[in-house]
Amino acid sequence: MAGTRAKEEKKKMTKKFGRRSKEEQEEKEAEYHRMKPQDFDQLMSRAKRHTPYMVRLPAAWIESLEAMAELEGEAGYQSMVRRWIEERLRQESRLALRLSKMPLPKIAAVLKRQTTKKTQVRSDLS
Repeated sequence: MAGTRAKEEKKKMTKKFGRRSKEEQEEKEAEYHRMKPQDFDQLMSRAKRHTPYMVRLPAAWIESLEAMAELEGEAGYQSMVRRWIEERLRQESRLALRLSKMPLPKIAAVLKRQTTKKTQVRSDLS
């Protein structure tokens, strides 16, 4: 529970920074610049590291994502997409863990059902 609460607090802090005015963001950055180098290094050593990435999406998708992010109260569509990917990775990881404990014939049956479901959803959306 404590780990979940810490993650939620961190998420709130990130959203707060993104929602600050440009002036407030600059003020916070100036605060970092006024820090002693060793204090700043210590602060940054605890910061979460991200790998830069790029996924090319059609312009129409971006417009839809921006509208959805606004409806969900997200600071930007990228953070929403990142959350979606994280949620999907957790789902797939749970599925992989369950499958790893099953005999091969049962795995094949489960995967076949999953594929059928995905095909049905795609045809429903078309």
